[in-house]
Amino acid sequence: MYLGHNDYEIISQIREGNNEALELLFEKYKPLIYKKIYKFNLYYDFDDMYQESLMILFKSLEKFDEKYSKTFTRYFEQNLERKFITIVSKRVRRSEIFRQNEKYIFEHNHNTYHESEYYELIKIEIAKILTKTENLVYTLRELNNYSISYISGNYGLGDKVIYNSLHRAKKKIKKHFET
Repeated sequence: MYLGHNDYEIISQIREGNNEALELLFEKYKPLIYKKIYKFNLYYDFDDMYQESLMILFKSLEKFDEKYSKTFTRYFEQNLERKFITIVSKRVRRSEIFRQNEKYIFEHNHNTYHESEYYELIKIEIAKILTKTENLVYTLRELNNYSISYISGNYGLGDKVIYNSLHRAKKKIKKHFET
């Protein structure tokens, strides 16, 4: 489809208002975009990253100047990689901030405040039917919204024990309140 057309011809046509040439350019750079999305491990947000890439392609098209000794492909690739590096860096910083403040976040989580007047009664009722471990895990994970890693690290329980206890607790609670 785009074979036989070089970037400079396509760019010239786009700047003259040819929308088919723009579609041609988008189609031509689709494999490069896919490759970069996977290179930066952003495939779990593939649709968003693809749209972001098309915007970068369009902005690169608007700002590209042929008088500099750089091909359009390399110019676009450089812009796209810089954008992805920025996205990845922001996500890493956010996750580091979360890890550093995880205990504070969970201790001050809005889910730990319960308005129902029956909440304490239900907790007592649940405690009667669960084992000590099941009650601890259920309370921390489901009621207080603590992460599995937090529970594991602070209470010395393995992940499998936590998941199994949580599963059994939910099953017992469901059965208890159905009857």
